[in-house]
Amino acid sequence: MEKPGPASSPAGGTGRWGSPPVVLGGFLLLLALVFTGSYALGSAVGPIGPAPDPPATTGPPATTEHPHHGGHS
Repeated sequence: MEKPGPASSPAGGTGRWGSPPVVLGGFLLLLALVFTGSYALGSAVGPIGPAPDPPATTGPPATTEHPHHGGHS
């Protein structure tokens, strides 16, 4: 029987993907590329839904007359 060889990691012990700052930098670069592409595609396509309705007013409409309450004597 053969003995298994040494682990496949490099001599520096940094692992398969490299040091954490390199991995973090690559991830942030990929994230920036995805957001940039998404923004460019959204700008090219434009809005996909109808325009929103104007806000509904609640309460009675405003009047310029003064209401008269109660009886007159």
